Amino acid sequence: MVHPDGLPRRRVEPYPLKSAFIGLTGSSLCLRHPLERALGGRGVDFADQLDWWRSIVALGHREDFVTVMQDVAGVLFVDPPEGNSWVRWANWVDERLTELVDDPTTVADVPRYAENWQIRYGELDAAARDGLRRAMAKLSVPGGVSRRDYLVLDVGRPVGTVSAGEHDSNRRFDETVTTRVGVVLERSGRTRVIGVHAADPEDEFRGAEWRARWPVLTSLLGGWFSLAAVGDQDPSAMQYRMLREESGEHLERLAVEGAELLALGDDDLHAAVRALGCYVEPSWLRLWLEWMFWRIGYFDWT
Repeated sequence: MVHPDGLPRRRVEPYPLKSAFIGLTGSSLCLRHPLERALGGRGVDFADQLDWWRSIVALGHREDFVTVMQDVAGVLFVDPPEGNSWVRWANWVDERLTELVDDPTTVADVPRYAENWQIRYGELDAAARDGLRRAMAKLSVPGGVSRRDYLVLDVGRPVGTVSAGEHDSNRRFDETVTTRVGVVLERSGRTRVIGVHAADPEDEFRGAEWRARWPVLTSLLGGWFSLAAVGDQDPSAMQYRMLREESGEHLERLAVEGAELLALGDDDLHAAVRALGCYVEPSWLRLWLEWMFWRIGYFDWT
């Protein structure tokens, strides 16, 4: 595909790959999404993109690898986009492009246009905050080793409202009063409450079963991707923090439980994710989760 000196056989157009790298900094869901979305565009020549990428990597090996990634490829990150190694990440991009050259049908099925990743909402009533403070003072904090944890409590009185939304509009509907709250805990020397949000008024009937079966999924999906955890942050930024701050052992367990979660059918998958406390729910939820568990095993985050 390239000459021994690392230059492509012919001049190739770096876009859409380069535009995808520039767009990584604006990714709201995960850092693989802009790359896959760009490569799924109409008329992309995967062989050309692979030629261009290999010329960039060859140049990086001859010069300063990080500088070439940032200044020539346009990957505007101080640290690698995935994991701890620029070379490992660059090799994965090569593997992915090679896969597309060999089998173009492996293009990822992700939306080409922006959509809402959140379709459930919860708002606490200001008048309920005193009752919440009393409830939090009596909270029995569970033991554990994860950086974050997540609980759902019924405080016995209305605390706010929850509503539903849509992926392709800002319309909200089905507003319902709730007596339940989701609580995000963080362990850093001591365990403390870092966020509370209005939670669904009724549990999915298999919710308790799923939470008992997958305790790590509960602590991490709820602890990092619930309403109180994400707040005004992007899910991509929260996932990056989770991968950096949780222990390698805990992340490995997350991937094991995640494989079991992904064995569910689509309807049950959405129901289970909601029961586990996750409010990040794009239309391509299954693929978002698959990529999360994939990056745990593929890249080194410690």
